[in-house]
Amino acid sequence: MRRLWQNSLVVKFFLSYLAVVTLLFTSFYLYSSTVVRDFYVSSLGERLELEARLLAKALPSPSDNHEFDLLCRNLANELVTRITIVGADGRVLCDSVEASATMENHRWRPEVVEALKTGAGSSFRYSTTTGEELFYRAFLQDDGESQRIVRLAIALDEVQAVTNSLRRSLLLGFLVASAVGLLLAFAFSRRLSRRVKRLVEFCGQVAEGVFPQNFFGKSGRDEIHRLERHLNDMGEKIRQNVQQAIAEKEKANSILRGMMEGVLVIDPKGRVLVINEQAQRMFNLSPDRDILGASILELSRHPEMKKLIEQVLVFDFTSERYSRQVELHEGRWFRVNAVSLRNNQSSTYGSILVFHDITEVKQLERMRSDFVANVSHELRTPLTAIRGYAETLRQTPPDDPADVQHFLSIIEKHADRLSRLTENLLTLSDLESGKIEIDFNPVDIKRVVQSVSEVFSDAANKRHVTLEQVIEQGLPAVMGDVDRLQQLLINLVDNAVKYTPVNGTVTVKAQRTTINSSIDAVELSVSDTGTGIPEHAIPRLTERFYRVDKARSRDLGGTGLGLAIVKHIAQAHGAQLKIESALHKGTMVSVLLPTAAEVST
Repeated sequence: MRRLWQNSLVVKFFLSYLAVVTLLFTSFYLYSSTVVRDFYVSSLGERLELEARLLAKALPSPSDNHEFDLLCRNLANELVTRITIVGADGRVLCDSVEASATMENHRWRPEVVEALKTGAGSSFRYSTTTGEELFYRAFLQDDGESQRIVRLAIALDEVQAVTNSLRRSLLLGFLVASAVGLLLAFAFSRRLSRRVKRLVEFCGQVAEGVFPQNFFGKSGRDEIHRLERHLNDMGEKIRQNVQQAIAEKEKANSILRGMMEGVLVIDPKGRVLVINEQAQRMFNLSPDRDILGASILELSRHPEMKKLIEQVLVFDFTSERYSRQVELHEGRWFRVNAVSLRNNQSSTYGSILVFHDITEVKQLERMRSDFVANVSHELRTPLTAIRGYAETLRQTPPDDPADVQHFLSIIEKHADRLSRLTENLLTLSDLESGKIEIDFNPVDIKRVVQSVSEVFSDAANKRHVTLEQVIEQGLPAVMGDVDRLQQLLINLVDNAVKYTPVNGTVTVKAQRTTINSSIDAVELSVSDTGTGIPEHAIPRLTERFYRVDKARSRDLGGTGLGLAIVKHIAQAHGAQLKIESALHKGTMVSVLLPTAAEVST
């Protein structure tokens, strides 16, 4: 706890009161001392004049200076004053201290001169006779026939003693009054300091974002109480406004967080004012990074981004709308729309940019374009062959029946290829659109493997490829559509047999496994000992019409749709598809199918 004298506010208030009291005390004491002295001297002069008047009536006319001096001396002892009688001509008639006969003429004494003029006179003067400072008071006695001056004198030491006594009394009174006043001032200072400290505490809490309610009492009518009431009202209004602003900001933040588009607000210098989470992810910015106030060109160094920001900052939004498509990081495409940011005075102080991620749309456009081109190419090749051989048979049929049969077999081969292509396209389209309904039932994978292996046993023998089955005993049933699972396995085995060289091996394996280390599943895999697939081509194997070796694939009658169909069938069953391959070591395609028990739960 701070000591009282360390409270600067109390000290300042008290010292100010102390300075005022000290100034008033000093001024009043000095003034009052002078007034008291003047008052006492005036009263003393009136008393001496009164005594002089009485003496003038009591003293007879002098006959003998010696006797008259003796009479004055006796009266002076009674009155404790010095008595001097001076004639109108200034001759001393009697004196209570000195023999009058030996005293010099007093005609030009100041008090005598004044008394002759006005009837009474006073003066302060050092007396060579008594050797001390005296106060003289003279009275002119005029009986019509003669005049004389009755003068009384009193030592200034007595005046000073009385004056000092009065001053001490005044000083004591002033000290008591000042002490009481300072105590009252100190109490008032402490009370005022506490109230000011409450004001400071309130302002500190408001500065920290805390808005206390009814912080001050409601009693009182002075200015500070009115200030406290106003601060109470102000705090409540600020609290309500802040809560409303926070609510509005939270609404805006919720909207920004919920938007699929990236929103970026910049000032006229390109510094970030607002950025939502989606925009941060678009620009690969860390959520912990302090972004606000930074230049957007510091956050993204992509040349297209720099060009975009420069265009927006100088764009005239009053005449047209800003919209363009840009390709930014790693082939990601965005459609950017921008508008100007205006305040209540319709002044522009920034721009709002909205980034729509159209990468998927671009990919779909590319896939559509590739699909049309691939379908056209895939259809053109067999149709050209069929048309060419048919025209040859019609216009210039060969004489040798064997040639005719050869032409017809070629036509049949390409017709089969067209049929497979059309069927696969229809199947893929139905799978992608969801038109094919999956009839889920418990499926014995062992039977599926055996039936598919029987289908390809002859084809494998003709190509001198060994077709093996490795089935774990006691496999649980999987939940799926048996026809679609057979179609999935047929596509995998067909590819493996086609692309496995002579004396190679194709292995169909079924075994227990788990998905994400928690879901029981059956792993159905087809592996071969073929030439393998380059690592960069593996992610594209499930694309429609994608072939690693286009020429060899067409020679073998492939349509480029088999793995795309496999991917969609696996997705329809909630399964995972994995492709592992290495050049000159072969390829393995695995499908992880949840067991019937897992699906039922």
